[in-house]
Amino acid sequence: MTKTAGLRGAGLVLLAGLACVGRSPTPPSVETAAPGDAATTAPSPVPGAAMSPAPDTANERDGVPPRGDGLASAAEPPRWPAPGAPLLVPEVRFPPGFRTRRVYLDAGHGAEGNTGTRSATCEDEELFTLRAAEDLARRLEATGHFAVRISRKQGARVPYAARLAEAEAWGADVLVSLHSDSRGAAHPWSPSPGQECFRQDTTPGFSVLWSTSASPTLQSSRALLARALARGMSRAGFPHYDGVDYTGLYAADTEQAGVFVSREPSHRQIFVLRKPTIPSVIIETHHALDVEESARWREARTLESFAAAVTQGLVESFTVPKE
Repeated sequence: MTKTAGLRGAGLVLLAGLACVGRSPTPPSVETAAPGDAATTAPSPVPGAAMSPAPDTANERDGVPPRGDGLASAAEPPRWPAPGAPLLVPEVRFPPGFRTRRVYLDAGHGAEGNTGTRSATCEDEELFTLRAAEDLARRLEATGHFAVRISRKQGARVPYAARLAEAEAWGADVLVSLHSDSRGAAHPWSPSPGQECFRQDTTPGFSVLWSTSASPTLQSSRALLARALARGMSRAGFPHYDGVDYTGLYAADTEQAGVFVSREPSHRQIFVLRKPTIPSVIIETHHALDVEESARWREARTLESFAAAVTQGLVESFTVPKE
């Protein structure tokens, strides 16, 4: 989670959970601190398969009150994250000779004293990121082109320094950290009797973060990876976040919508972005305080679309000439 300002009240290393933005009532992010139920899944994306819609049904959203926007007209489909807003499963193409790549998936947060933000349904971020990392790892490995290692297991409290050391010792090609974001001025609400957490339904969407704290060569590799992943998610139908709450924390990438850059010393310094000696990024998968978007990320079809988007993004990052 990269907690955004204004909240009141890697082989391939995919790290989930450190980067949520700004000031919030949730625990501090591990990236700036010191030490330290698996989801229902759908079939893995098949290389070369045609892009197909992943429709959504309202009964998967039972118990989640509608936000009241995104209603479809006869000519216009509903917009994400409204019920029925479609996602695609992008075609994944592996070029001839594409060798097996090592991906280190870090389920963000889950370090001692750091559970991440709490979603609009009162779920700790560390639970979401582990669920998402486990699903993505399974789908990546099913392609036969990726070896994947996840940074932690259920119940384990793993310091971030230990995660990076493991990724680099394993020989990971890249590090990708999975998170959910916390943005804007939220208000308390009760999703069910006896529970109270925060909600803010106006800024859905994903973001991908990278840091300039590195050599020019590593900077280029980080930027290439971040932009490829963002393109993949956009193709699948995930909208990008516009960054309105990132002012002073990150700068918008000049080449790809949905990508944001941490430029030191003026911007936020995040451990998993600046410390790895391999290409590393954080994917803020969605806005966890948005009730509808949080619910959509519990759906198997959302995870399927996400996995296909990430898979294609990884392939492109390894095959496009470095900048």
